[in-house]
Amino acid sequence: MGAFEETKCRRSIVSDTLQGLTEQARRWREKIDLVEAGQRLDREETVAELARLLDACQNLRDAILSEDSGATWKTKTELQALVVRLDQVAEKRSRYLDLAQLLSSGTVSHRRERTKQERLRQRDAAVAELMEISAMIAPPDLPGPAAKEWLNWACSLDDSTNDPDLAQLKAHFPRVDDFVRQLEIEMWQDGPVSNPDHMPDPIVDVVPSYKADSNGSTGASSTPMISEAPSSTESETVHAEAETSTAVVEPEAEPEPIVAEAPQTEEIASPAQPVMHDLPEIGERGKGRLSFFDEEEVEYFKRYMDEAKSEPKIARTVRALLAISQWLLPADQNPVLHSTHGIRAKIGYKGSSDLLAVSPQDAAHAIDAENGLLLLTGGADLLRWSIAQRAEGHFDAIAPVRRLSMEQIKGWFSEVYKIELAEPQVLDVYKLTSGIPLLVGELHRLILPNPKTPPTWLGYAIWTNVKTSFERRLPVLARELRNGSAAVRLTEQEIRVLKMVVIASDDSTPENITKNLKEEWDKYRRPEIQALTSKDEPRVRLLQSLGLLPMKSGYGLGPMQTILPVEREDALRQIVSYL
Repeated sequence: MGAFEETKCRRSIVSDTLQGLTEQARRWREKIDLVEAGQRLDREETVAELARLLDACQNLRDAILSEDSGATWKTKTELQALVVRLDQVAEKRSRYLDLAQLLSSGTVSHRRERTKQERLRQRDAAVAELMEISAMIAPPDLPGPAAKEWLNWACSLDDSTNDPDLAQLKAHFPRVDDFVRQLEIEMWQDGPVSNPDHMPDPIVDVVPSYKADSNGSTGASSTPMISEAPSSTESETVHAEAETSTAVVEPEAEPEPIVAEAPQTEEIASPAQPVMHDLPEIGERGKGRLSFFDEEEVEYFKRYMDEAKSEPKIARTVRALLAISQWLLPADQNPVLHSTHGIRAKIGYKGSSDLLAVSPQDAAHAIDAENGLLLLTGGADLLRWSIAQRAEGHFDAIAPVRRLSMEQIKGWFSEVYKIELAEPQVLDVYKLTSGIPLLVGELHRLILPNPKTPPTWLGYAIWTNVKTSFERRLPVLARELRNGSAAVRLTEQEIRVLKMVVIASDDSTPENITKNLKEEWDKYRRPEIQALTSKDEPRVRLLQSLGLLPMKSGYGLGPMQTILPVEREDALRQIVSYL
């Protein structure tokens, strides 16, 4: 099974989080056995173990409520039944997303343009319906075979029969039925998809871990990970489950802990007030230097790789190199995995040429099994797991793709894909996305409906259509942050932090926003939302690393100290309005 399917099938994120809690509870019971045996325990270590157990419990609650905000349970038996139900929903959801991905990446051919556009509109409506149903707490079953054979099956259905599958399709999927009812299978052309045979042994998500970031809001990078296949013609692209990609290389040792955060400079401008520089330099004098990662984090990666060559695994303080982003699809068209500008090229990684999607559990297994220093790529779930693992004394070097600057955006389209965007169009891209990788990735898929033949320029009509389609996609992207793939999905508490920062931004400055979110939160009269505490620091770090929250840079500053107000025109405000 391909890594894409593994990330979204079989189990929900709740199963993996429950597994983490069960392991923490087992360790705590061992401590209790020692106490009951009258053995001496280190008080500080024991208290820390209890804190980790309580954090694991909160992580489980966050995971459950992110899947079903109305879920209730009181006993372990009720919890197990709830987890089974959520796993079943996750498996159903994977079928919707598989089909949505297939439809959004393909296209229709017809000798008459009018007919072609009509079928594409019906296709888009079908994709939107699949995404809406996938967000349901108790979605209906999708009749028919797996996505690869589904269209052939659906187009062969006969309205004159009493086929129960056809009745199910008409009753619960009217827009999908409308599309396939009028589609001749000869008209359909599949889009490019990842080859599942080249995917690695997958893993499921857990609570991720991560490293400190460094980067300003305007020029910060952010790392993407696989998530969906490219979309087709002017239609809107569907973000199917994002998956993380991994590259396993020959054993290499790593040195000191990833605690090393790249030094940061003074506070920089917020993304809402970008400054255009002499962008052509990116493709001329600076050719080959276009990067979407913080330079110092790239240097740390190189140093860890060099040190790993002479250090045994047991002596390393860094377990693995993690490249992180929510923009992972298409697999060969994102800043993390790009053959020239991606992380492998930047650090000269010589591992497997097939980059595989990796979940937290897959990452844990790979790290345990391999002697070499591995380069793994992934999304929000991998980052969350890595951050949580730091409390256990396990450190990873992390290079996230944070918010992209206008220079990086222009370099991506003009240097990498040779699309001549006018300066106003570059500014449009920045205004629409604020450089948030998740949003830039969506716009990329709309601008390049057929990656094999990218446009050389975008005329007024095409560009207007792209912008309109992108704005219609924002509610869907917001739903993905709540109910999407593990590589994109946020927990309820992470969404809470996003909302708080937006609320406090209206009357805050870079100097006082952290105080307003913590000590002064009561003044916003939102008693249903708790003020930020030190426990929210990993959540803030994750949101900054994914490029969702703008941040200032400064040497030695922690996540709470780098929070910036969200400007009034920031694209994050629109996303949060749909959450």
